[in-house]
Amino acid sequence: MNVKYVAAAVLGLACVSAAEAPENYSVYGGPAVVSDPIILNVYDNALAKCTAEASTPPRGTEFTGSYYYNAALRACLSRHGFIDNGAFAYPTNSLF
Repeated sequence: MNVKYVAAAVLGLACVSAAEAPENYSVYGGPAVVSDPIILNVYDNALAKCTAEASTPPRGTEFTGSYYYNAALRACLSRHGFIDNGAFAYPTNSLF
């Protein structure tokens, strides 16, 4: 039974991707990040804060290539109002 939970957690983290490219992000209910230099500046500040948060062990991990880091980075950027709209934001759609 516990193996199923571990497998589900690993699969869930494996399907999470976080791209740091601003082209993949938009303001929640608004324009793309690259459409306005002011929004791009706010995104860069949020990315700097979220990168530091995602690379600390309480929220993320220092291994920046891991799925756990990506999940923490996406969650932090989402809290700052930036939503990932990239083609690989939800890769489960391409599997089905």
